[in-house]
This record gives sequence, structure tokens and C-alpha cells, in this order.
Amino acid sequence: MAVIDLGDRTDRIDPRRRHRIVPSRWLLVPVALVVLLALTSAVPPARRMQAILPSSLAAEVILPGGGQILAVAPATAGAEGGQELLAYQPPARATGSLQQLTPLWRRPLGVVEPVRVERVNDSTLVISVFDSAEGAQSLLLDSRTGELRWRRPGMVVLVEPDRVILRSHDSQGLDQLTTLEVASGRELWSVPSARAVWPLYHLAAPVIDVVAVAKVSGEIEVLNARTGALRGRLPAAPDDPANPVSHRYPMVAGDLLLAWNPSAVTAYDLDDLVRRWHIELPSLEWIYQCGALLCAPSGRSRVHLLDPVAGAVRWTVEDDVEVLRAGDRRALAADHRQGNLSVVTFDAETGQRATAEGSWDLVQDFGNAPHLLGTRAVPEVGAVLARLDPETGQPRRIDLLPGAVGNCRYRDDLILCRRRDGNFGLWQLPD
Repeated sequence: MAVIDLGDRTDRIDPRRRHRIVPSRWLLVPVALVVLLALTSAVPPARRMQAILPSSLAAEVILPGGGQILAVAPATAGAEGGQELLAYQPPARATGSLQQLTPLWRRPLGVVEPVRVERVNDSTLVISVFDSAEGAQSLLLDSRTGELRWRRPGMVVLVEPDRVILRSHDSQGLDQLTTLEVASGRELWSVPSARAVWPLYHLAAPVIDVVAVAKVSGEIEVLNARTGALRGRLPAAPDDPANPVSHRYPMVAGDLLLAWNPSAVTAYDLDDLVRRWHIELPSLEWIYQCGALLCAPSGRSRVHLLDPVAGAVRWTVEDDVEVLRAGDRRALAADHRQGNLSVVTFDAETGQRATAEGSWDLVQDFGNAPHLLGTRAVPEVGAVLARLDPETGQPRRIDLLPGAVGNCRYRDDLILCRRRDGNFGLWQLPD
């Protein structure tokens, strides 16, 4: 599934970052060439698929899977203005030279803000947009032609090959969940208004089997994703005069249902809602799964790393960052404060950055891949591509992308990066 997340966070610049002497860009070119030779000398030369996707700086490129590439860009001069959706297909074979992609089809979207794009099955995709006049709208398109199958109010929340779940609002602004059949767009089941907020789900590959929603009253319900039938319910947290924020929010992590508020987290077994553990965490902002551990950002610029089995704090990252993957010894985190999204390593013994240098730009993953990738730009050459591993703490360089300058994203064996000329470059990842 592919997601466009338009959110962005900015914060103060870290005053503890060390200053370093930056070498001349002309000195970096020979270094990059040495890296390239080291990457390629151990294997015989082979043709690789590489192409150029013509683009403007305002375009956003998405990888929905199945080898397809989508771009949301300002509409061309002959269109009605606003945005348009363009579909591309990678070259059928590697030629050893740059190939230029041309759109298979394009579809006007109007003056909207694209929010979410997901591949539903081999022949359809769904795109959610926000229209200032009509609010959130979701469109099901034929992925081969761009033809509109159906359009419904609401934002896509969950997707399966034969059904999608939308979140919409009634005339009073209350949330409602509606499940639609992909082929026809007809309603299968819905959660009545005033009951649901943003839902969470449990994936039992290849389908979603459980949906958890929070009611306005504070209760949390667990529903059968196929039928909408109630599987279980957690009562609202009792009012506590010492803690006026008693409303709880659901989070699904593996086989756990986490109910949290800004002061504590309680974990329940997702099948029978038996309580597993409880922990007090003052100033808790939210909780999410970060590899083998649970990450709980809290106030005072820190992230607690929890053991999902016992609920105990394993260690704490002492910095205002987003932890991506964490283990018992190290954690990889994204730093949003330097303008570009960069990845840094933290050490469990100190909770501090393992090094003050050596940040990598994070490659956006559209397919929930098991590995994190990062790039580091080399002036006049391209970008070094590396696999990032919290266990070793050392990036493993796997490729060099000629002409790339950053803003990379990947799925399966394809990676797209912005080039120096403003277009996007497309490469096939090494095995």
C-alpha cells in the first residue's frame, strides 16, 4: 500500500551538534569514485534498468506497487487547472542506458489536495483528496486506464483486495466508518455516527481481521473487519479528579490492543481483551511499534522504549526525534529539525547520539519493507545508497545512484530520487 503523508514537523535546531570542517566539493568527487569502484569491483558489469521520469519540482511521486509509478502534478496547460494524476510503467527491460518514461494515462483531479493513494488489487487503485467545497472524497480508478469506477465521500482508512473502509462525517461533524465493496461501491457495513474516531487494525496476512475504534463516550470497541460484528469492548476509563484527561485512545501493536492517554498505557490481549500490563508514563504524546519494541514519545524531548511483553521501559532516547527502529543496544531515529529528514543512531547505554556526524537522508518506504535505506549526496556525482541497521549501527553501502540529489522513495526493487535537473531518476535496486 502506498501512502502520501503531507504532515511535517519542525522544531528547534539541536545546539549540541558538533561543527565540522566541510571539504571542497572537488575533493569529494574522487572519494565518491572510490566508493563506486568498491561497490562494483567485486561483481562483473551488467546492464541495469535506469530511467528518467520527467517532472516539475511541484510533483509528488508515489509507488503503489505492482511495478506502477504514479505522479500527482500541476495540471498541464490544456487541462482545467489544479492537479492531475499520471501513471507510468518502468521499462520492460534493461538496456544499460537512460530511458525516458512517458505517461500511460493522465486524469484531471481538479483543485484538490491529494491526501492518500493506495493500490487495491491488480486492476484498481483508490485515491483520497480534500476538496474545500465538498470535503474529503475517495475515487476508485482503473489502474490500467485511469477510468473512474466510483466516487464516495470520505477518506480511505483501510484497504483489502475486495473492500475498502472510508471515514466520513455526518451533517453534525460526527465520525462514521463505512465499508464498501470494491467492484460495485455498495455499502457492506458501517459504524453509526458519534461512535467512531480514527480506527486501528490488525493484519492477519493477507487480510485485515480486526478493526478497533474509540467511541466518543470513551469506550473502545473491537470489531470483525469482514462483518462489522462486535468482538469485544473496553469500558471507558473511570473519571479521575487528579487526571482530567481520562479519555483513552486505541493502538494495535501485533497481538496487543493498547489503550493510552497522556499519563498511562494499558495493554490487552487483542483476542479476549484480557489485561496484560499497565505502565504510568507522564506527558505521553502517543505510542507506536518501532521494530521489536514499542516507542512512547513524551514531554521533555525523550522517547521511552518499552518491552511489549512486560510493558517495562528498556531504555530511553534523550532527544526530540522520531525513533524508527529500535533494539536492545541501538536505535535508528529520524531528525526532522534540520530541514531535510535525516537518520541518526542512538546508543542504549547513554540514550544519546552514538556519533555527532554521519547522518543519512531517509529513503521513504512505500511498501512496509523490512529494511531502512538511506542516501548521502556526493556533489557532482550522485547519491550513495546504504542499508541502515540498528543492530550493527553501521550503514552498509549497496549502490551509487548517478545524478541523484535526494528526496528518494522505494518499493520492492525500484527506487526513485530527485535528480539535479529537477526530474526524477528511476533505478532498479541491486539484489
